[in-house]
Amino acid sequence: MNNLDANSLIIFYHVASSGSLTKAAEALGLSRSALSHRIKAIEAKLGCQLLIRTTRSVGLTDAGYRLAAYASRIADTLGEANLLANGLNQDTAGLVRISAPSGLGSVWLRPLLMAYMQANPLVSIDVRLSEFGVDITKDPFDLAIRVTSQPPENVVAKKLFGVSWWLCASPALASRFADDLAALDLSAIPIAGFSRASQLHEITLTRGTQKLVAMRPPVLVSNELEMVRDAVARSLGMAVLPDYYAKQEVQAGRLLRLLPDWQVSAGFGDHVYALHLPGRMLPLRVKRLIDFLSRRS
Repeated sequence: MNNLDANSLIIFYHVASSGSLTKAAEALGLSRSALSHRIKAIEAKLGCQLLIRTTRSVGLTDAGYRLAAYASRIADTLGEANLLANGLNQDTAGLVRISAPSGLGSVWLRPLLMAYMQANPLVSIDVRLSEFGVDITKDPFDLAIRVTSQPPENVVAKKLFGVSWWLCASPALASRFADDLAALDLSAIPIAGFSRASQLHEITLTRGTQKLVAMRPPVLVSNELEMVRDAVARSLGMAVLPDYYAKQEVQAGRLLRLLPDWQVSAGFGDHVYALHLPGRMLPLRVKRLIDFLSRRS
């Protein structure tokens, strides 16, 4: 069998990823001539051409592309092993960069981060709050908190807790439209809408086989939950709010949960997830923070 060893795969990975024998040789601490001989030996062992050589650069044949995919995995694994061997992944100190939705961040995440930092004084936090989610495969975040029903497939998703959405109104607005609510007619009731997009998603309520739709031109649309909640509190309209954001107001009697035995859907997610990148060893300080958030969810 013409088996390649791991060292040969690492050598080929450097050539394939840099597209240059000279650059790869510098990275490996070899002469260009020695590296060229190593590549020719690999091609001879496999019995096929891997590189297309020109005077300035090297390209990959079809076989080269296929081998490069496997070589890349070996290089990633070796890099992770080196991190572990050097003790870098055991570092509980340092910066954790977090992206989270504004409403969830201010109500749920903020007190937990404060508690975590008090218990872990060597950890520092950079948290950015926005209802517009970042792409952690491109943006420099260690952790992203998301409210969604379907997390992206290209990340690792840890489910933290479920979210239900409540149709809420002020006591004064509910009293004014008491007859409409009793008749399950939502068409006359003004709406203040939370939406991450420019348009408000259709609000539907279901109970068994019954279905209600509350969709009329809203008096307010905002991607900030605080603004929508304030509009509801001032009786400008009813709104769909997440339970983690509305619960305290409802318990205090400042807001009412309308039609509580109906399930509300407004196009938002039903779970909170912690997302991080796959394919790399998670720093212990990030892993511990995810575990901390999970235990307190």
